[in-house]
Amino acid sequence: MSGLLGCAVAAAGAGWTGASAPASGGATPPAGSPARTGQPAWHVAGEYGLYVAFGGRGLEVRWLTEQERPGLVRAIVGGRVVDERRTDRGYAHAARLRVQAPEVTLEYGAEHPDGAGGAAALHRTRIRAEPLPPEIDFTGHDSVFVFGDVHGEFDRVVSLLGLAGLIDAELRWTGGSAVVAFLGDLFDRGHDVTRLLWFVYGLEREAREAGGRVITLLGNHEAMVLSGDLRYVAPKEQTIADLHGMSYETLFDPDRSVLGRWIAAKPGLVRLEDLLFAHGGVSPAYVDSSLEEYQDTLETFIAEPLFTRWRDEAFLREYARETRLDTAQLYRRYDFFFGPESVLWYRDLVLADTLGDHLDAVLERFGARIHVVGHTPVRTIRESYGGKLIAADLLDAAAEMLRLIRRRDGGWNRTVIRLDGGTVTLESAGAPGA
Repeated sequence: MSGLLGCAVAAAGAGWTGASAPASGGATPPAGSPARTGQPAWHVAGEYGLYVAFGGRGLEVRWLTEQERPGLVRAIVGGRVVDERRTDRGYAHAARLRVQAPEVTLEYGAEHPDGAGGAAALHRTRIRAEPLPPEIDFTGHDSVFVFGDVHGEFDRVVSLLGLAGLIDAELRWTGGSAVVAFLGDLFDRGHDVTRLLWFVYGLEREAREAGGRVITLLGNHEAMVLSGDLRYVAPKEQTIADLHGMSYETLFDPDRSVLGRWIAAKPGLVRLEDLLFAHGGVSPAYVDSSLEEYQDTLETFIAEPLFTRWRDEAFLREYARETRLDTAQLYRRYDFFFGPESVLWYRDLVLADTLGDHLDAVLERFGARIHVVGHTPVRTIRESYGGKLIAADLLDAAAEMLRLIRRRDGGWNRTVIRLDGGTVTLESAGAPGA
């Protein structure tokens, strides 16, 4: 087991950490933050700094305000306020709400500065008791928009969705029956990961209610954060956790956190008509799986206590003893999420141009004609293997979005939408059946 433990520890390097502040009315911005250095302020209010977790008979809610004020949070069910809490003056606020319902709308923020007890403009977030079940195989959508690894670039994602007419000025879904696919890696590097996650979380339900879909796949950075590998967490994102008085990975605990549960329920492979989506790509290690088999394995492994504890050597030894897992079984679980042939990490299809036979085997096995992947950075969204592979991860995260529109001959018109509003047609866009 020592080799496995060595890999696990090496893969779980320490992230940036600042001085921890208690999640109470007295918390102040840490010394290195823009709020204390005169640099442009980070956005932390509203969904930029929101944490919600299930606990006991209600919800634990933690939020941040950009001014030092008393806080206010309400739980609304069916248009009626069922619980309301006030907090002491401060930047970081925490409260427990007694509420149990399939859906709860939270209103939260700061009390009005006039001291009259009223509320300033409150932020609103709709919470679901359970995440929507993952869809791994579906049909009936002829307009598909794809993001590669967006890494917390909330403003860019919103701009591209707006350019495509998929959201309005209030960031609500206007895409009708269209599909938006995020190929994983919403986490890390960028400063607005938390805001981006809440935005996609809400947009997912809005799209489905309108007949569309928002698909979010599990990427390697989701697996890293959920398992405590924080090497790529941006300082501002870590500061949010510090102000809430908890570790960054606890913000996304898959057992308690609303966002953590939502992320842990995401699929790793999705087929839409003849499009096969993955974060890294299907490697030889998984070409013999079916969609259902792969998803069953993912759900089983991610639900095990082992998934979030790879860095804890004592736990690994005790867990292996109690469950009687041998070294090969432990390696299988580790490699499923973190190995080079993991669907979350595989790069060879993008890096090489000699794997046509393998790609054909993947497409045949999964009943697809095009494999769309992220993870391996390219300068611009591009095709290879005669249009059978589309690489969508960008060196400049979220600078482009892929648009696929079904043609009458069964193929897809393929266009790249850029942040400046320009578009580029990919070479295979007009090829029959492509």
